[in-house]
Amino acid sequence: MANEQGIASVAPMNALPAGTRLQEYLIRSVVGEGGFGIVYLAHDTMLDCEVAIKEYLPGSLATRSDGAQVTVRLADKRELFVKGMRRFVNEAHILAKFKHPALVSVLRLLEANGTAYMVMPFYRGQTLREMVRGGFRAKTTEDLFSLLLPVLDGLAQIHSVDCYHRDISSDNILILKSGAPVLLDFGAARHTELSGEDPTTIILKPGFAPIEQYSNDDDELALGPWTDLYATSAVAYLLVTGSMPTVSVARIMKDTLRPLASFATPDLPASVLKVVDAGLAVKPRGRPQNVKVYVQSLLKAAEGHAPIPAPPRDAPPGRAAASQGRGTAVPPSLPGAPRGNAAVVRWAVLLAALLVLAAAVLAVLSGKEGGGAGPSGALPGAGETGMAARQDGGDPALSPKA
Repeated sequence: MANEQGIASVAPMNALPAGTRLQEYLIRSVVGEGGFGIVYLAHDTMLDCEVAIKEYLPGSLATRSDGAQVTVRLADKRELFVKGMRRFVNEAHILAKFKHPALVSVLRLLEANGTAYMVMPFYRGQTLREMVRGGFRAKTTEDLFSLLLPVLDGLAQIHSVDCYHRDISSDNILILKSGAPVLLDFGAARHTELSGEDPTTIILKPGFAPIEQYSNDDDELALGPWTDLYATSAVAYLLVTGSMPTVSVARIMKDTLRPLASFATPDLPASVLKVVDAGLAVKPRGRPQNVKVYVQSLLKAAEGHAPIPAPPRDAPPGRAAASQGRGTAVPPSLPGAPRGNAAVVRWAVLLAALLVLAAAVLAVLSGKEGGGAGPSGALPGAGETGMAARQDGGDPALSPKA
């Protein structure tokens, strides 16, 4: 079988065959397969466009029988299958709440054939994992920020509803032809109000997963925004060094991880890399506690070093929006680093001007109130988008959440 770009692919045994009709969608080929499902390239016959369809089909629990019907392999696995499907549907509901260029869009949720399907745009690009394997390294602040800031801005939105991704990694961030990053695969996302989840359905990625993801009931190791910030910092570490950070649980007794700041260069200063090191702190309370604080620290650390790129405002369609599809990616014509965009420079100049103006206003206001010290910390930055203030007026994510 070959996909639409002419790249050969082998269809999984349980995959729907090409030509299968799923309501108004016509299955064309398999984009990829993962432990919990299959991703297809399909044609929307109503809108005459390409889409990606992600099917919930965990190979360890279910199989396809009697045509397109999905059935559970063993009766005692039925409950696990249903829990997994609820997680899959929850993923769709989470993504449907937001419209952000760094977050995958969900166009529709279908239930058929004894399972569920998520319809998404068809994105074309290359994962960060593939880029790093191909020799890419973030050599400047702009290189690093152009990939991290849009993802962090998207994370701020999902964190604002107390939801955490929990599976950020280099193979879950797709870089489109425009250079814009898109965060994929929210299958492990957890809302703090959800209960009764089965820990066996959680997949940990060594090097990206912080220690709290290895614990199930320790209040000191509660999940929170800091959990995703650790994984994001691990991605940054990989982008700069080409190597994965030491597995978090191995760092508890003796931390042998070489600080990222030791890799500093004139174009990628230690001040910026120290913020990433803070995001990689072993203990959750040692890290920035939310995206806003993390981004503010990055921006402040980068002052005077390089232009700060803006998150791209659109995400052109092309490749399947799911990490299972990475095996059939069409590598885009990526430059050595995503830089040089005039809009990026304009955004950076505007942001810098706003920061200076805000600082001046705060200084004046604090002076009028009796000369007292102004508010501590950096001024609001790019990562603040979508953050909801608590009723007590505090910062929305400074205190840990279960």
